[in-house]
Amino acid sequence: MTEPHALPRRLDELAQDIDAIDLLDDSQYVCENSTLGYDCPYTCVSLAECDSCACAVQDDGVGPWGKAMDVIMCLLPIIFLVCATIPPFGMKAMPTTKSLPLAAFLMVLVRLMYLGSDALLVCGSVVKGVHEAITPLTIMAGAICLFETMEVTRCMPYMMREMKVLTGGHGVAELCVIYCFAYMVEGASGFGTPVALGAPMLISLGHPKLESVVVLLLANTFATVFGAVGTPIWFGFGSLGLTEQDFIQIAFNSAVALVVGAYILVPFVFCILAPFKMVKENIIFLLLSLSGCMLPMLGISFVSYEFPSLIGGMIGLGISAVLVHFKVGMKPVELVASGETGRHPMDIATVSERSVVSLSSPYMSKSKIPESESTAKTMTRIDTATGEIVHLKRDDSNSAWVEDEEFVRPGGDKDDSEENKPEKQVSFNTDENREKHAEEQDTNTNGNEMHQNGFEDNDRQVSFDDITESQRAIEEAIGPRKTGIAYVKEFLLRTSPITLTVLLLIITRIPQIGLNDLLKKTEPNFSIYFGTYGTFRLSVALVFQLENILTYPSLNWKYELLYTPFLIPFVLVSVITYIIYRKESSDNMRGIFRTVYGRVKNPAVALAGALTLVQLMITGEEAAPASIIGIVLSEAFQGGWIAIAASIGALGSFFSGSTTVSNLTFGSVQEIAAEQIGVNVNAMLALQVVGASAGNGICLNNIIAACTVTGLVIGEGKIIAKTAKFVFAFVAIATLIMLAFLFSGN
Repeated sequence: MTEPHALPRRLDELAQDIDAIDLLDDSQYVCENSTLGYDCPYTCVSLAECDSCACAVQDDGVGPWGKAMDVIMCLLPIIFLVCATIPPFGMKAMPTTKSLPLAAFLMVLVRLMYLGSDALLVCGSVVKGVHEAITPLTIMAGAICLFETMEVTRCMPYMMREMKVLTGGHGVAELCVIYCFAYMVEGASGFGTPVALGAPMLISLGHPKLESVVVLLLANTFATVFGAVGTPIWFGFGSLGLTEQDFIQIAFNSAVALVVGAYILVPFVFCILAPFKMVKENIIFLLLSLSGCMLPMLGISFVSYEFPSLIGGMIGLGISAVLVHFKVGMKPVELVASGETGRHPMDIATVSERSVVSLSSPYMSKSKIPESESTAKTMTRIDTATGEIVHLKRDDSNSAWVEDEEFVRPGGDKDDSEENKPEKQVSFNTDENREKHAEEQDTNTNGNEMHQNGFEDNDRQVSFDDITESQRAIEEAIGPRKTGIAYVKEFLLRTSPITLTVLLLIITRIPQIGLNDLLKKTEPNFSIYFGTYGTFRLSVALVFQLENILTYPSLNWKYELLYTPFLIPFVLVSVITYIIYRKESSDNMRGIFRTVYGRVKNPAVALAGALTLVQLMITGEEAAPASIIGIVLSEAFQGGWIAIAASIGALGSFFSGSTTVSNLTFGSVQEIAAEQIGVNVNAMLALQVVGASAGNGICLNNIIAACTVTGLVIGEGKIIAKTAKFVFAFVAIATLIMLAFLFSGN
C-alpha cells in the first residue's frame, strides 16, 4: 500500500483541526473533484494527486465591520488612485509609475488585513497581474514599431499627403474618416488597437497630441461593445447561461444606446479638435458620415452580436470617403493658418523624430508640434495679408501669441538672415507667389502634375499646389504625386502597411475563417514544473501559460503570442514594409527597435501596477472586492440600482481597462439585481456593457498606452479631466434610453 506523502500544510491542518464542511467562520471548503467531495484532504496519497483535486479554502469576503465598511474598504485603493491622478485643492499629481503600484499595495493590505483573504490567492494575484502587463506592453511596442517603420520608409508621410489631398485640409472630414477607421479596427481587434493606430494618424495630420488622444479615447467608447468580434458580449456574459437570442437582444439594446449617444455627443467630441463654428457649418456632412457608420452597425445588431462594429466601420469608411470626394454637406475650409494656433490646415506633422517632416522642414519640426494647443510655447503661422511665415511665441504675462523677433532657426542664426531662409518659401495668399509656384510645378523634371483638389472660394480654386513647408519636405523626400498606373502602384504599396494590418486583424479574428482557433491552440504543448511558482506550458501555437500560480488551484495566466496584436500584424507588417523600402529608409530595424524599447520601458512599471490592481480586484469570485462592491450596492439601492448600473460597468472598465473584464466581473451582479428589481435582465446587461464601453474613456491603462504610442508626456489626470464629462454624459444618456427596454418585460 502506498504511504501518504507529506501534504501541503494548509490541507493537513484542515484535515486534522477543522470540520470539513464548516472550515472557518468566514470560509468554505472547495474541491473541484466532486467524486471525493469533502473527504479529499483525508484521502490524498501524494502532492500531485492533492494538486489535481484543486483543493482550496474560499473566503466569503465579509469583513469584521459590516457591509457598508466592506464597500468603503474595497473602494479605498480606487479612491486613492483617483485623488492621486486628479488631486484636489491644487495639489501636485502623482505619476502613475508610483500611484498605480501604491494602489495595488493598498489593495493587498485590504485583502489580507481586513477581508482576511487567502494569502496564497493574494500573492498569486500579484504574480498574475505582473504577467498580465505583458499583453498591453507588447501591443504598444508593436504599434510603435509599425509607425516608426512607416515613418522611416516614407509611407506615413505619403499617406498623410494623400489624406490632405482627399480632404483638402478639412478638419471635420479628417475626423470623420479616422472615426470610421478606428470603429472598424475595434470591431476586428479590440485590445486598445484603434487608439494605438488612430491617434498617431490624427497627429500626423497636424492635430495637437493631447487633443488627438482625447478624441480617439472618446470615439472608441462608442465601439467597444462589439470589439474583437463581439468578445465583450459572448465571452463577457458567457458564464450566465444565456441563449443565442439573449445575446442578440443585448446587442440590439446596446446598439440603440450607442447610436443615440453618438448622434448627441460625437459633434461635441469633434469640437475638441475642430472649432465649434466649423463643426456647426459642416453638421450635415458630419451626421451623414456618422449615419454611414452607426446605422449599419444598428442594422447588423438585429442578427449578430459579433460583427456590428466591424461591418459598420467598413461601410462608414467607404461612405465617408464618397461624401468627402463629392463635398456633400461640406463647407469650404479657408486654407490659411489659424491665428489662434498657428497651424495651417494643410500642414502635416509626425510622432517620430525620424520623419522627413521633422528632419527636413524647419517650420514643422518635432519641437514645433504642440502637445496641446493650449500648452504650446512656440509655433508658426502664415500672415493672411502678406503670405509670409511668422514665428510666434507665448507672452508669459497673458498667454497671448506675439511675434518672436528673436527666432533662431536650427543652426544657430536668426531667421532674418538671407542665407538661412528656405530656398522655396511658399506664400499662400498672394497671386504672384501662387503663379510662381505653379510655374515651378509645370517644369518638374518628371513632368508630373500635382493633383488639384480643393474648394471654390472667392471665385478661385484653392488647390493642393498651395503646399506648406511640411508638404514640400515630403515632396523632396519621395517626389511629387504621380499619375496613371505609376500613381496606382505607389498608392497600393505606400498604403499597404495599414491595409495589410487591418486585413490581418480581420482574418485572424473572424472565427469562421479558422485562424482564430489555430492561433490560440494550447495543445500539444510541453511543460516545465517551476516548483511552487507554477507549471509553465508552451504550446505549438506559441501560447504561454503559467498554471496553478503559487500552487493556488485554477489561478492561471495565459499569453497568446501569435493572436495578440504584436508579432501579427504589427511586427510582421513592419518587417515586410522595411524590406520593400529598405533602400530609401532613413534608419534600420535595430534603430527602430531601440526607439520602441525607449518608449515602453517607463510605462511598464505603471502597467504592472495597474494589472496587479485589476487582479486583486477581480480574483476570488464572490469574495473579490469588485463583487463585494456590486453585491452590497445592489442590495442597498434596490430599484435605484438602475441609476448606477451603467456607472458600475464604467467603474469596471476604469480599473480593468477592458469592457470584457468589466462584464465578467459585474455581469452576474447585474443579472441578480435585475431579477430582484423585476426588470428585463437582458436590458440590464445591455446597460452594463454600454457603461463598460463608456468607461474605456477614463481607463488609466488605455490612457497610458495611448500616451506611450504617441509620445505624449503629460499627467494622466489631465486627460481624464477632459474625457470624464463626456463619459458620464454618455452613461446618463444610455441609462435614459435603456429605461424603455428595462420595463418591457422579460
